[in-house]
Formats: sequence, structure tokens, C-alpha cells
Amino acid sequence: MAAAARHDRFNLFTIPPLVLLTGLSLLCPCEAMHSALSWSVLAYIVADIIYNILVPHCQPGPVRLATILVHHLLTAWLVLHPIAYAENGHFTAYCSIVEVNTVCQVFYKVTKLKIFQMGFMLTWFSMRLIWFPYLIFVFHRTMVQQDQSTYTYCQVVGSQVLLVGLNVFWSAEQALINRRAAQPGREDGAKAKET
Repeated sequence: MAAAARHDRFNLFTIPPLVLLTGLSLLCPCEAMHSALSWSVLAYIVADIIYNILVPHCQPGPVRLATILVHHLLTAWLVLHPIAYAENGHFTAYCSIVEVNTVCQVFYKVTKLKIFQMGFMLTWFSMRLIWFPYLIFVFHRTMVQQDQSTYTYCQVVGSQVLLVGLNVFWSAEQALINRRAAQPGREDGAKAKET
């Protein structure tokens, strides 16, 4: 089994429980649920960082590997805030709801069912390119209201800004791949489109 397929299988079994915990955290908001979600997200992120470092060819190339690692480090730094500040425990659920997008992507890769591809595209735009930028405002407002330190502000708002930047970068990267794949006589784009 190829490294990327193994990574997809790993995500197939680890991301859906995170989405379930996210739903529970949003529907039954309490400190225990928020804490369970935050620690679970951190455990997943650390495990995935280790896997990506040990098996770098699970990613389609060095740029994707680097951006995934940056994404994971930013996410880990961000999730440490709700772990340390229980009053902001809901921040993790606000962010991890985006993993519905990852579930759609992994289900599509494994099943090749178009419904999951459509779900992936819909949730990419709605969650990663609309919801995530909106969270910058939500987090900014909360940090100002709580009179948090500059470090904490950068940890929360700064991380979110950079995560949005990565989402925009990956969107542009995919648009470029799609454009190249649509050009007649280009075989390299068709392979890249599957990543």
C-alpha cells in the first residue's frame, strides 16, 4: 500500500471521531467536552506531524509537506490556548468543525463516490474560505474583550490568520493544478489532480 493511501486510511479512522467530538462539543457545550476535544485534536496533530516527518512521501511533494507541517504546528499552537484557558474551550470546536471537509476528502479518496467530492468542494469553500476567515474576527473580539496578552493574541488570532492564508494558498495551488490538467496534451496535471 502506498504511503499516501496509508495516510488516507489513518485519517479515515481518526478524523471521523474528531468530527463526532466536535459535534458533541457544539451541541453539549461543557468544559469536559471541550477539553476532551482539544486534547484529542492535539494528539491527532502530534501523531500526524510525526507520521509526515517519518514518511514524507505520503504528501505529493515538498511544498505540500512543508505547508502541512506548518499548518499542523500552527494548529497545535492554537489548540494549546483552549487547553490552557477553559473559558475559550469552544474555540477548538469552532475550528475543528472544518474537519468535516477532511472527512469528505478522505471518503472520496477511498470510495471515489462523487457525493464526497461534491461535499469536499462545498465544505472547502464554506468552511475553509468563509467560516475560517470569520473566526479571525470572532477570536480578535474575544481576545480584546478578555484583555489577553500580546503573546496570547498572536497565538490565537495570528495562528488563525496564518491558517486562513494556508487555505487560500492551497486553493490557488489546486486551481493552478486544475488549469494545467485542463490544457490539451498535459499529462502531469491529471496525476496531480488526484492529490
